[in-house]
Amino acid sequence: MRGWQAGGASASARLFARRLVAVALACLPALAAGADRPPNILWISAEDLSADTLGCYGGPAHTPRLDALARGGLRFDAAFSAAPVCAPSRSAIITGVMPTTLGSLPMRCRATPPPFVVGLPRLLRDAGYYCTNNVKTDYNFARSFDAGWHESSGKAHWRMRPDKAQPFFAVFNFTVTHESGLFGDTAAEPRRQLPAEARRGADGVRVPPYYPDTPVVRESLAARQELAAALDVDVGRVLDELAADGLADDTIVFFWGDHGEGIPHGKRSLTEHGLRVPLLVHVPPRFGSATLPGGGPARGASATLVSLMDLGPTVLDLAGAAIPGWMEGKSFLGSHAVVRDVVVGARDRMDAAPGFGRTVRDARRRYVRNFLPWIAGDDLPEYADGVPITGALRAARQAGTLPAGAAWFSRPSRPAEELYDTAADPHELRDLAAHAAAQSDLLRLRESLRSWMRTTRDTGILPEPILRREAARAGSEWAIFHPGDAAADAAALARYDAILAAAWEVAEGHSAESFAAGRADREPAVRYWAACGTGWAAVRAGDAGGSAAEPLAALLADPEPAVRVAAAGWLLRSGAAASRAAALDGLAAEMRSAEPEVRMAALVTIDGVGAAAQPLWKDVAALEFDKSEEYSRRTVERIRRRLAGDNATAAGAP
Repeated sequence: MRGWQAGGASASARLFARRLVAVALACLPALAAGADRPPNILWISAEDLSADTLGCYGGPAHTPRLDALARGGLRFDAAFSAAPVCAPSRSAIITGVMPTTLGSLPMRCRATPPPFVVGLPRLLRDAGYYCTNNVKTDYNFARSFDAGWHESSGKAHWRMRPDKAQPFFAVFNFTVTHESGLFGDTAAEPRRQLPAEARRGADGVRVPPYYPDTPVVRESLAARQELAAALDVDVGRVLDELAADGLADDTIVFFWGDHGEGIPHGKRSLTEHGLRVPLLVHVPPRFGSATLPGGGPARGASATLVSLMDLGPTVLDLAGAAIPGWMEGKSFLGSHAVVRDVVVGARDRMDAAPGFGRTVRDARRRYVRNFLPWIAGDDLPEYADGVPITGALRAARQAGTLPAGAAWFSRPSRPAEELYDTAADPHELRDLAAHAAAQSDLLRLRESLRSWMRTTRDTGILPEPILRREAARAGSEWAIFHPGDAAADAAALARYDAILAAAWEVAEGHSAESFAAGRADREPAVRYWAACGTGWAAVRAGDAGGSAAEPLAALLADPEPAVRVAAAGWLLRSGAAASRAAALDGLAAEMRSAEPEVRMAALVTIDGVGAAAQPLWKDVAALEFDKSEEYSRRTVERIRRRLAGDNATAAGAP
């Protein structure tokens, strides 16, 4: 029995292979010298799954089929998602381009790629492949995006191709490990069907140091391990179908997770736990010339740094198809495989919860840049409330029983930058950013991040109202900083540099006065960052009615709505009493803006400042939004619940 296969090749399979050789595929490029036709490509993807969960990575879950796949192929030990949440990660996977470049990083943003950026399936179709997807898309793009599937549905399968001699690219996505598997009793059914050796009791769970050791946490971790075992069964079913069809020897199999574990500290976090994913690749012997960078065989374990953005270029390389110049990903297996020095990860808004962070990981160290340092450790969106560990963390924080390793959750704000030695400190408990011995690494990785942002024109430096408005005018978010001719590109780069510099300075701890020039700048995005820097300085200094109040109040009349919303929010956070009424009036106007992104920014600000915006709650509660503005609608519902709770408290008062 060969590796993960249920059995050896049958006589019918050998006849089938000879038939494939005989058909007219000469027009398709060969994988390498001596290969008689391109390989089939099978992707099996899992959701919300960290590498360390699986048995083949030394994890506690019972995953015999995946372990066999790893033994017979290649296990990547340093593979990372481009973002720690599904839609932006899948944006990178389907295009080979970072979501920061395409403006597709904020959740459910429906970005518009430039016309030349198409899905990997479209490129493989042009190379003669039949392409199927079963079933998830979730690319964070507008409907106009050309993914290129022949079939994308719950019935999609390589067996649907009309010409059985045609090579295929087939994707199967399994949701059993998604974070929603911990909601209520969702996990009960797949866990009941597991064999005894796959079951995990709460008593036998090892609780990592970044969680409180409670029964709720233990049961949730045990459930995660059992859901991974259920995933293994699903994976085995697809591999068995491949073997039954006699295609195992002709198919390169990839297994990967879309981002890290679907629990707090994992999903949505710029941590190893949130970004490091399993990646297994099985290359049949007939494609033995598919090598790692430097010529190593496609077997064993590899420490090569890989971004999931690299999956597409690697598949094109293995298929013998050209890798487009617009792809930012690099092949990690094949004739054009290269070695990465670093991988980049990014997060912006998660559902309605604001965020803007970037991270660079080299072979050992992780650097994190927090552009919005005022965001607390508990920045989880409402959706994560369904995970019991979220409640356990909050209960322990309230009781004062959080362990030292959970300081990430209780922190009221964040440092501008963090640095971790992931080899010596895999749980990232010791921030080395202030350590003298680590300064050379800090400076190197800081510069690597800033250079990467500038080179790729990371769109996160634009607040969403500005980003979407300008994308509508330019045709795509990408085109904002890539207008298309030399003179315009030079001007766009100069503009980019000015905005990046303004964004970079906000977290540096400067005084409110240092942002005076930015507040008067002609560039709206610079004024936005200057407003944030001014407000953050005022909050840090406890300067409610001091030097920041007047300049922030002046920005309430700024021509850019994003600046007005930011100024109003900071005036309310800093407690500037003299400007409170004007700030509330400003937010009341913006929550009814004609622009959806402005409406959402105003509502999220009203929600975020809490009781300081209470006079607006009744007006917010009267607003109605349809499903196209999901996060504005959810924010309104949350404020309605808050208002109802306050009314109930008042009604019950003596």
